[in-house]
Amino acid sequence: MLENIKDLLAESSDLSAVFRRNLVKEYLQTLALAFIYSRKEYSGLIFYGGSALRHCHGLPRLSEDLDFVDADQAVDLAALARDMKEYFSARHGLKVETKTQKSRVVLKFPVLFELGLAVHPESDLLFLKLELYRDISFRQKCQTEVMPLFEHGESALVRTFDLPTLMATKIRAVLNRRWRKTGKKGETLAAVKGRDYFDLMWYLQKGVEPNIACIEAVADKGELYARLLSAVERIDAASIKYDLDALIADRGYVDNLAGNIKQILLSRLRSHGVS
Repeated sequence: MLENIKDLLAESSDLSAVFRRNLVKEYLQTLALAFIYSRKEYSGLIFYGGSALRHCHGLPRLSEDLDFVDADQAVDLAALARDMKEYFSARHGLKVETKTQKSRVVLKFPVLFELGLAVHPESDLLFLKLELYRDISFRQKCQTEVMPLFEHGESALVRTFDLPTLMATKIRAVLNRRWRKTGKKGETLAAVKGRDYFDLMWYLQKGVEPNIACIEAVADKGELYARLLSAVERIDAASIKYDLDALIADRGYVDNLAGNIKQILLSRLRSHGVS
């Protein structure tokens, strides 16, 4: 299996190390999804977030982790961690350490040294997180669908939300996420997650209309887009670039987009009648 990953990396040898690490994560995500949706005890999980857009709808950026809704609250995290470890070892010959937290399974693959993506004294571990959310009240107002997945020689039928609901979950992140990345001296490196605004741009470009019923404290579409416009007004180019550099291969495109995404989003939102 590592030989397949090495072949994948060979095609991107001129790209940054952090981007190439995320490329490996995407490969491992595909294997994890193929396992999850082949097992009855896990196939009820609803896949969503940026990774769902990437794997199911071709979003043109990488994603780091796998997010699910455990609507039936039926998944035992310890069992999932144990089964994932056995699967990666038996099926793919990959060693993996696991850790369970309140709503998360962390898979730790000791592969970075062999893949040339880290050197001592750096860590050899590549982390892949599986987040399972249970207390999501908007779930009753959402539509789900089954999407086929064919990647890296794997196939699966993935259960996910429909695009209007996926867009609603992204809008909730844009409006409610409180996140800041600081440097060693306490300076702000990024004030927002650039991926949130990139994904919002993608939805607007595709003409997707959000499932407003899944967004709390919003009376109608006009109010929703007015709040989005206010959020977009506060973004800055440095924050967009900081996040997307690790997720998009074309650095020139990221640089150009970082300086223009605010205007693109404002134009799209205003085309919905927001001023």
